[in-house]
Amino acid sequence: MIKLLRRLLTLAVACGTVTFARAQDAGFESLFNGRDFTGWRFSLQKTGDPWPDNWKIKDGVIYLTGAMRPNLVTTREFGDFEVRFEWRALTPKFNGGFYIRCRPDAGNNQIRVDKSNEGAFLAGSIRGAKAAPTLQKAVGEWNEWRVLVKGAAVTLWCNGKLAWEATGLAPARGHIGLQAEGTPMEFRNLQVRELR
Repeated sequence: MIKLLRRLLTLAVACGTVTFARAQDAGFESLFNGRDFTGWRFSLQKTGDPWPDNWKIKDGVIYLTGAMRPNLVTTREFGDFEVRFEWRALTPKFNGGFYIRCRPDAGNNQIRVDKSNEGAFLAGSIRGAKAAPTLQKAVGEWNEWRVLVKGAAVTLWCNGKLAWEATGLAPARGHIGLQAEGTPMEFRNLQVRELR
């Protein structure tokens, strides 16, 4: 029995190593280290501005209290990329957003994260791309999004299922951002792969 347990443990470790190696080989890098906001800033931040109270880190997860503004954005800009992350709502009525190629001088491309219109473009160069709300899980459960941005095209997958595809995205480069309005939300496992 002990030999069998050792073999199973060895196999489990080997499988985990292979999975990790594949993720690394695919070129994904973490956007959030789970400890601090290195690589992030809040929108319209000026040198010396204190970090806003509505953005916190709890148990390695980005926690948004839901207080209005400012949004959280990456310090880097991205052109073509694939991003995957998990989010969850903590109340039945929730309203958040995921920004792609956002720029202060060119507006914001926001994919809505909310109960009534999940996955729809709210603002920016694309309008009308809508995902079925049935693709998201119950409040309190983690949802996984995968967003592919290539040229003017955007594709969204929600929990492994294609939600929509759309074209017309502009500008060509910008920041990735997170937002919550009025209700608390959490984000984790943010990973990006730049496309060449």
